Amino acid sequence: AFCPPRVPRCRCRRIMMFRSTAVSQVARRALLRPAAAPAVWQAPAPLARRAFAAAAVGRKPKHEDGTLEGRYATALFMASGDKLEKVYADMAGLRSMMAESKDFKLLVETPGIDPESKVAALETICKKMGAEASLINFLKVLIENKRMAKLGRIVDLFEVFYRAEKGLVPCKVTSAAPLTDAQQKAVKAAMEKRAEKGAQLLMEYTVSPAIMGGLVVKMGEAVLDNSVASRLERMQTQLLVPLS
Repeated sequence: AFCPPRVPRCRCRRIMMFRSTAVSQVARRALLRPAAAPAVWQAPAPLARRAFAAAAVGRKPKHEDGTLEGRYATALFMASGDKLEKVYADMAGLRSMMAESKDFKLLVETPGIDPESKVAALETICKKMGAEASLINFLKVLIENKRMAKLGRIVDLFEVFYRAEKGLVPCKVTSAAPLTDAQQKAVKAAMEKRAEKGAQLLMEYTVSPAIMGGLVVKMGEAVLDNSVASRLERMQTQLLVPLS
């Protein structure tokens, strides 16, 4: 499985300690604060939006996605510039915190929280984890546009863009029983011959007895199904076709 860019061990330890305590505390305070009436919040978001739009002038991602989430992910990608590695690591960190902290997940996905409180909480969390300023501005834009609940999908698409930029291709291999090291190496070598020149495969091996035998390989968007279950299904379909 693919892992985000490595960070110094001491920084990892600080991030993990922060996640286990302060993330939930900061998020919980924002969740418990009563929401203000819409007219009360004089949002700094237009300034954040203008600043972020001005920054989003870099190169477009190699992979395109026309969905709403894809357009937001594209804007962040273009604003990342030469700090793409760091922004990607920060985005992966946000996704991990959403998985680890129920309070943080609620903070991100609950629309009724006072926007000013949400901005303050996210700024505190992002600064503690050492996030890039472009990411903090991006989160403010999401809050202003009431799109914060889509952050999870935006992170996933940003990862797709990052992998495409770096020539990283996910390759998931499913077998009925665990493959030996030699078999895994043979499968990887075979798939590298099919991949585009210069691509780096991110191999993942899983087991599913339901396929009965053979392999199912998903490389990028392509699926190669040579499982016994699929072959039997095709054979059954052919047998059910009336003879002419």
